[in-house]
Amino acid sequence: MAAIINRSHNDLYGDRTGFFGFFECENDPRTAHVLILKVEETLRGAGMNCIRGPYNPSINDECGLLMSRFDLPPCIGLTWNPEYYIRLLEGEGFSLARILHGLNLPMHRLPKPERLGKIVARLTSRSRLKMRTMDIRRLPEELEIVRKVYNATLERNWGFVPISMEDLLAAADDIRAIADPTLLLIAEMDGKDAGVAITLPNFNEILAGVKRTPHWLRLPHIFLLMKTQKIRTCRQTVLGVVPECRDRGLHAWLIYEQFVRAQERYTDAILGWMEDNNTEILKNCEIVGGERERQWAIFEKPL
Repeated sequence: MAAIINRSHNDLYGDRTGFFGFFECENDPRTAHVLILKVEETLRGAGMNCIRGPYNPSINDECGLLMSRFDLPPCIGLTWNPEYYIRLLEGEGFSLARILHGLNLPMHRLPKPERLGKIVARLTSRSRLKMRTMDIRRLPEELEIVRKVYNATLERNWGFVPISMEDLLAAADDIRAIADPTLLLIAEMDGKDAGVAITLPNFNEILAGVKRTPHWLRLPHIFLLMKTQKIRTCRQTVLGVVPECRDRGLHAWLIYEQFVRAQERYTDAILGWMEDNNTEILKNCEIVGGERERQWAIFEKPL
C-alpha cells in the first residue's frame, strides 16, 4: 500500500487531501489494519487531514475499487480486486465518496445505432465539423491535442487534476505498440480541435495468455500472440468535447463513429469509467446499446 501526496490536486483545490493506492492485501483485517494505520500516520504527519483512494497513483491512472462483477476478467486500464477488499476498507472506517460506472457494449449482437446515425447525419450535413484519425507518426503532437482537450473537457469532474504532457509522453510507446489507429479520433469544429475519442484494444487478453509462461520466455511469447491471436474486446478510455463545443452533438458523433469502426474488429467494448454525474455521456452510451455492468468506488475518511 502506498501513501501518496498529490501536490497538483491540493494546489488546485486548496485542500490537504492525502491519497492511498497500490493496495494489495490478504483476506485478514489485521493485516489491512497495519497497512492502513501506517499510511494514515504518514499522511497525517505530512499535514493531510483526509485520505482518499485507491488511486494508482492518480485519478488520471488506474483508480477505484471494483464493487461488482468480480467474475469478469480484468480490462486494460481498469482495476480488478477480490470482493473482500470492500470489507477491509469499510472495516477501517472508510466510506463511499464516488461511484464510477463501466458499461459493456455488446457490438456482436447489436445493429448499428440507426437513431444516433440519423442525428449524426443531420449534424454533419449542416455544420463545419470534421473527424480524423490520429497520425501515429506524429504522436507527440497529437498527444498535445489530447492533453488540451482532455484537460478542458474533464475540468468539471469531481477530483479532476490536469494531466501533464510528461505523463502522456510516458505512455506514448505503449500506445504505439498496442493502439488501433482507426480508433484514435480527433473532432474539429471550424478548423479547431474540439473533441477526442480514444479506444484501445484490450491487451489484457494477450497478457492472460502468458501468465503461466516462464519469465524468461514471456516477452517472445507476447510478441508471438500479438501476431497470431486476435483481440476480441476493446476499451473506450477517453471521450470528451471542449466546453465551447458542447451541446452540438459532438459527443453523439464521437460515440457513433467509435461504434461503427470498432464493430468491424471487436465483439465487445468496455465504456468508461464514467462518474454518476456525467449524465450526457452515460445517456449517449446507453442509446447505442451500452449496458451498465461494472462499478468501482472511491473511498475516503477524515484523518
